[in-house]
Amino acid sequence: MTMTTSETTILPYTPQPLPEVNGTPGEYSGLAWLDQGLVVQASGPAPSTQRLMWVEPSGTIETSLPIAHDPAYAISLHYRPQRLPNGQVGFVMDAGIRNESDVLDDVYSYVQFDPSTTTLTTLIPPPSDPAIFVRGRVVWNPAMNRALVTDAQELGSRFYWWTAADGFVPLELDVAVAEYFAWSPDGTTIAMFGKPRIGSGGPTSALSSPANLYLMDADAEHRRIILTDAYSIAGLQWSPDGRWLVLIARLDGGRTVVWLLNPSTGERLPLTPPGRYQWPVWSPDGSQIAFIAYDPKNTGKPGNDSVITLDVPAEAR
Repeated sequence: MTMTTSETTILPYTPQPLPEVNGTPGEYSGLAWLDQGLVVQASGPAPSTQRLMWVEPSGTIETSLPIAHDPAYAISLHYRPQRLPNGQVGFVMDAGIRNESDVLDDVYSYVQFDPSTTTLTTLIPPPSDPAIFVRGRVVWNPAMNRALVTDAQELGSRFYWWTAADGFVPLELDVAVAEYFAWSPDGTTIAMFGKPRIGSGGPTSALSSPANLYLMDADAEHRRIILTDAYSIAGLQWSPDGRWLVLIARLDGGRTVVWLLNPSTGERLPLTPPGRYQWPVWSPDGSQIAFIAYDPKNTGKPGNDSVITLDVPAEAR
């Protein structure tokens, strides 16, 4: 089944205006919604210049997750948080070790943190290839014994299966670039945005090339396109019940909005007015969606991003 954007059905829904921004502004990138609350990746002082912080219901962001810094490392950076199938927060750990020339060598791994017990557990051990993890993203099956990994490079992506027994095994997906993947809660389906080709015009050509939204089985077979001609992709995640996808993209020649899409029916609705958004996540009960809005007050200055939370409309419940 292949649906173009014109073949999907836009439900009669008026996008909600964004709530008044009263939370803590900052430089944010990455969200995870745990049972204990919403977590955001935020810039901060050393030794963890990229740290994970709690987002209070009021929007205040001032408390870091109590992830202990290992003194064996000069720095420890926490990137791309996500809610794992076991309910903990997973993220890429970039730890810096000073070499004999007093230069920091990056040591990458993928870890999980349990806020209830403050336990930090390594899932993909170091030293993992920096070429994979400097931009890389990881999605796990529900059993968390297999992960799909991409290096998320914009001029040509590489893909891998990862298991504890075999490590990284190259995977062919027949697309030139893919950054956003989402594994369905029941474990049967993987959604991904992929660009079949990016042309030969370098970064400009790559960034301006359209992407398709694919579904494929859990073994990456039987790939099928369910949406075409998507631009400015900035997020993809299944709802907790597996019925809807939230995505951020520019469709129909319009501007970037947060969309809800039912992959079974083709129904979709715009959740927000146009804006600069990224990292949409569902609340654990599926009633709300949070995302990062970049400089929503249009100050033109860095450090004025906000975390926005909206209710999921009845049409998508």
